[in-house]
Amino acid sequence: MLRSLYYSLSPKQRLLLRKVVYFPIDLFRKRHELEPPKGYVYTGPGNYIEIGETFFTYFKEYGNIQPNSRILDIGSGIGRMAIPFTTFLNEEGNYEGFDVVAQGVNWCTENISSKYPNFRFTHTPLKNDLYNLNTSKEAKDFIFPYEASSFDFAFLTSVFTHMMPNDVLHYLGEIHRVLDTEKICLATFFILDETSRKLMSSSKMNFSITHEHYALMDKKVKEANVAFDKEYIFKQFETKGFQVKHYFPGTWSGRTENTLSYQDIIVLKKK
Repeated sequence: MLRSLYYSLSPKQRLLLRKVVYFPIDLFRKRHELEPPKGYVYTGPGNYIEIGETFFTYFKEYGNIQPNSRILDIGSGIGRMAIPFTTFLNEEGNYEGFDVVAQGVNWCTENISSKYPNFRFTHTPLKNDLYNLNTSKEAKDFIFPYEASSFDFAFLTSVFTHMMPNDVLHYLGEIHRVLDTEKICLATFFILDETSRKLMSSSKMNFSITHEHYALMDKKVKEANVAFDKEYIFKQFETKGFQVKHYFPGTWSGRTENTLSYQDIIVLKKK
């Protein structure tokens, strides 16, 4: 009920609502020096700093990152994943992030790039019915503003979970183009397989609006949550020139074994 009510608001109204709800907390709460107010965080619940540090351990373990690595953060949000890199990358490394929400990009530029000049954040105003309706430009037509083979590691956390199939396929092609040979992309998904389909009926994340290769939770705000059929999306990884190195199912459907995170984590290697 609350989720449906939240999705009935426009993207601007959702951002404003968070600021109003969290204003009393932000007024008195002590924050990490690089942590935004709670009212500005639009990329999901949980402990902002803790989640970033947790994912950073995955990046180090599975992404083969080094202090001089070239990092691409696709859907950089409001910097949650960027902060751990500020004490890891040296002057030879660089961090590029882009996002469809100007609020996040502006905050990151003012609070991270101002202190770490090798971190750059770019606003890419693309249409998304959860985050941005003020443009007609679509993700399926967006060419990443980077040269081929420009990065050693790319990642997307809670990005493909808000994108339709054609957009995801185009992004996979662009990721393959900008990654250097044999480098890694780590991405989170909602993956539909026999287990998750069975379990999700009793979960809050029930993708009941089904299509041939994917499923949705909300008919009106399609990109609020998008899940993909495992056989279909794994075949697309192969078609786009990737090898699946690791697949870690998440807890979103009710799984409890061999999980790392709430969303499913997939580690891809460019062939």
